[in-house]
Formats: sequence, structure tokens, C-alpha cells
Amino acid sequence: MPKCELCEKKVKTTYKCTECGTRFCEKCGEKERNVCEDCIDYANGAMGQYKPDQKVEIEIDTD
Repeated sequence: MPKCELCEKKVKTTYKCTECGTRFCEKCGEKERNVCEDCIDYANGAMGQYKPDQKVEIEIDTD
């Protein structure tokens, strides 16, 4: 039996996430879209916090 890479349960069927390639069960993602819950959460979080005019400071170590 296949094993879900997210919940680690043995299940009848797994689906491959089109975003990251993770094998997930029907409880750990949207099988209709072939997207795992981790990628769904990332997309929802990233899109909700994205601000196009946001200034980002970075430090570059030149040593």
C-alpha cells in the first residue's frame, strides 16, 4: 500500500502534488487540483502577505 508523505499513513491511493512532487492522500490536499496542503498553505500565506511596494533590506557580507 502507498504511504502519504504528509500524514505518513498507509492509504489506498496517493496523488502527486504538481507544485512540489509530494505524494499525498485525499485528506492531505486537493486531489482534484493535485496540490498538497503544504503548497496550499504556502500559497495562501504568501499571497496574503505579499505587498508589491514593500521595501526589503538585505545585508551583504563582503568578508
